[in-house]
Amino acid sequence: MKKFRRIALSLVLAVALMASFVVPVAADNPTVSITVTAEVIAITNTQDTWGIGTVTTDAVVYFSTDGTQNDTYSQVENTGTVAVDVQIQGMDLAGTPTWTLASTTSADQYTLFANSEATPTVYDVEVKSSAYGDLTTNLAKADTYDWSMKFTAPSSFGGTEDGTEKSGTVTLVASKYVA
Repeated sequence: MKKFRRIALSLVLAVALMASFVVPVAADNPTVSITVTAEVIAITNTQDTWGIGTVTTDAVVYFSTDGTQNDTYSQVENTGTVAVDVQIQGMDLAGTPTWTLASTTSADQYTLFANSEATPTVYDVEVKSSAYGDLTTNLAKADTYDWSMKFTAPSSFGGTEDGTEKSGTVTLVASKYVA
């Protein structure tokens, strides 16, 4: 019996040794190449300040190189990876007293309207403080959009007007274009 165990153990060891010297055959392993781009929503704007200066009641001033209605002055660029919609929103102008951004001018109320590159002399996008307005839609990646604004001063200044400078901002926001 011991002899049989020795032979069986010798055979197992021989098979194990032979198996360790067997070279496996290389299989054809297919691969899949993966490429991916992150979705990025981003815009830039070329003009970030507008020093209007001193105005009289009902004064109209354009966001342009010379303050007149002659061109689109600023340019939004889609620097992201997908087409975007660009919206615009304004705000009341802080000062003494505050000038309220409104649809029409009146005492201490001013208006802002934006134009489009398609019709640069038509200011048809109302800039509101309560909601965003559509400046442009479906702006392709790496594409640009030329635009400007028209400011109209209040029709009258409140009795507490002390001639202090007013200030505020206009915000441009991009969101992914959805067809």
